[in-house]
Amino acid sequence: MIEFIQEAKWLPADVQTPISLYLGLVGDRPGILFESAEVDGRLGRYSILAWDFRLSANCQDGNLVVTTRDDRLKPLEELTGRPFLEGVRELMKRIRVSPPEGFADLPAITRGLYGYFGYASAALFEPKLSKVIPEKDMEVTLVLPGHVVLFDHLRHRCCLLSLGGGMRPKLDASAVLRSSEKPEMGGVLHHPGEQAFLAGVEKAKELIRQGECIQVVLSNRFHAPFSGDPFAVYRRLRQVNPSPYMFFVRLPRITLVGSSPEFLVRCVDGALTTAPIAGTRPRGADEAQDDLLAQDLLADPKERAEHVMLVDLGRNDLGRIAKPGTVRVEKFMQVEKFSHVLHLTSYVTARLKDGLDALDVIGSVFPAGTVSGAPKVRAMEIIADTETIPRGPYAGAIGWLGLDPDRVDLDTGILIRTMWFRDGMVHWQTGAGLVYDSDPAKEWQEVHNKARVLAEVLAGEEEGDVFTHR
Repeated sequence: MIEFIQEAKWLPADVQTPISLYLGLVGDRPGILFESAEVDGRLGRYSILAWDFRLSANCQDGNLVVTTRDDRLKPLEELTGRPFLEGVRELMKRIRVSPPEGFADLPAITRGLYGYFGYASAALFEPKLSKVIPEKDMEVTLVLPGHVVLFDHLRHRCCLLSLGGGMRPKLDASAVLRSSEKPEMGGVLHHPGEQAFLAGVEKAKELIRQGECIQVVLSNRFHAPFSGDPFAVYRRLRQVNPSPYMFFVRLPRITLVGSSPEFLVRCVDGALTTAPIAGTRPRGADEAQDDLLAQDLLADPKERAEHVMLVDLGRNDLGRIAKPGTVRVEKFMQVEKFSHVLHLTSYVTARLKDGLDALDVIGSVFPAGTVSGAPKVRAMEIIADTETIPRGPYAGAIGWLGLDPDRVDLDTGILIRTMWFRDGMVHWQTGAGLVYDSDPAKEWQEVHNKARVLAEVLAGEEEGDVFTHR
């Protein structure tokens, strides 16, 4: 067991923001910023900054690769080469992070691993998918930061936490005033493009008619050359589209920027929640128009049918790991107001069975039915046979896994409305849920419209556009 007792202190934050702190403490080094806007547009209570990664756990060809930058963690490098899930489970058992005296009430998010699971990592959890998803496509990165800042928006203060043993963080107050390199994007390319996407829709519809599945979510990749600082793109995105899962994650080999409305799964000391979102309308010009659009959404039989199907899928997913009789559907088919859209949302809750861990929780619901289809495994087989390139991070999950012993805590958002930057290129991907009577041209237009919005954020032309789901 490798034990850390955090160093911690509260600092006033009445003249700081998460953005100014990130610029001043992290700058252009690898780091993480998690923020949250509540459904009604208010900022969530906590934001998290994390940097100085002491340990990194990566998936390479289905196996774990551990690298460390702290001598106390070096023994964990012996886990390299183990099957990824087995190795991460052992790694999490061997790390203990405890708050100092007087800080025991800090939330579990301050003591965890942070990172993302790409879409193809579903094959780590579901052996049937190994036939259609190659090991080389599985991408997962989880990091243990040496420094974490918990920003408490309610009390206008922040808590600086450290594992010790490294350089003390210094705030560069002038960083917020320095101009960064303006983001510039080259010409946008499509993959597979319109004709191949339309052909894929027809193929999926035929399989649905044959009874192979009920719904399939097909997607299209967009990518372009990019120069500049992705953090500037994140700042644009959080302004135009505040969402429950806003994130900037700069890792050594990839940077992820997103503003997702939908969480995959949340667990607070064994209390499980997932919240399927299906059904969308744009926000109205005023509250009265919002109410009319909400009524139209609730009365739409196709939207309702899709939503019920995904709620059933969520119940089944949680049922695999829940104590018998604890699965509940709460707030069924509620219209929730996000910054630019109205969504139909339901909440499914349960209690986690004894003896299971955070990876069991993720595996039970991953990937979300809203980005794959139903039945999930068959839909993913069709996606693998139809989409011609790996999805990468798109439709995966981002968040944190708690390290507290004798309890299970985690919170993960779905990687939609997300861009990723790698090797001088920016990529983003959008999808459409296909059913038996889908119109191929309309589905392509939906995918293209969603992608155009993210392109306009990248180009700084985002004013007035509406984000839609997936």
